[in-house]
Amino acid sequence: MNKKRRAFYLVLMILVGLAAVTIGNKPIIAKKQLDLFIINGIIKKDQNINVTEWSLHAREKMENVKSLSDAKAVKADLQEKFPAAKWTEAETDSAWQAKAVLAADGYKEESLTVTASLTTQTSQSYVIYEVKGKELSDQFSKKLEKDIEEKVSAIFRGKPTIFSCIKGEFNDKMSKSLPYYVNHLLDAFQAKQIEALEEADFVSTSAMTSIFDEKIQENDKVMNLQLGIRTQGMGGKTTFVVGTPIITIEY
Repeated sequence: MNKKRRAFYLVLMILVGLAAVTIGNKPIIAKKQLDLFIINGIIKKDQNINVTEWSLHAREKMENVKSLSDAKAVKADLQEKFPAAKWTEAETDSAWQAKAVLAADGYKEESLTVTASLTTQTSQSYVIYEVKGKELSDQFSKKLEKDIEEKVSAIFRGKPTIFSCIKGEFNDKMSKSLPYYVNHLLDAFQAKQIEALEEADFVSTSAMTSIFDEKIQENDKVMNLQLGIRTQGMGGKTTFVVGTPIITIEY
């Protein structure tokens, strides 16, 4: 091998080596978990808590949908993506809705809804994806999170607003006051209370935490965590709901 060729290969090897170093040193940005599984992970650290129900609600306003026919075209597109789903339609003077059940297998219930209001000149249309269930074990959670991410990617055209909620109950042997449980959960989520509604057997609290990115503004107050805690009296269960950015299920 002559000198020129050796020099060429030497330069090539150096460039390849530098490229490898650059790629190897490139910061790796870890994909953030869905908020539902972040909530579950925080709650599961407390041995005195049992999870009894969970739900995820994703919603996107379809800005380019201006008429009922446009909304039905969105439904037709989703039908192609989920050919096994069975759809039902309902229409009133003020609204149209198409709903499909994607799964109801004992582990989770999934539904997909397309809605359109008919009371204004331009139709306001939403696509809503909901999934709920009872169990959130480690093994099931990994498969579930992947499945939800794939569904959200396939369903929505932009970035939907996602609401995540978990219900559960405290199994403490000793009954404690409602403010104790409120403060306990606020500490667990590193949250600062914004406002609260207190009754004898129920407390609802809105708070702000840096753990979650989604947030809403209400009456000049920004929040992204809601807690609802209820007691059934002496000897009864103390139940709770945690939701971000707000609670979307009954409590």
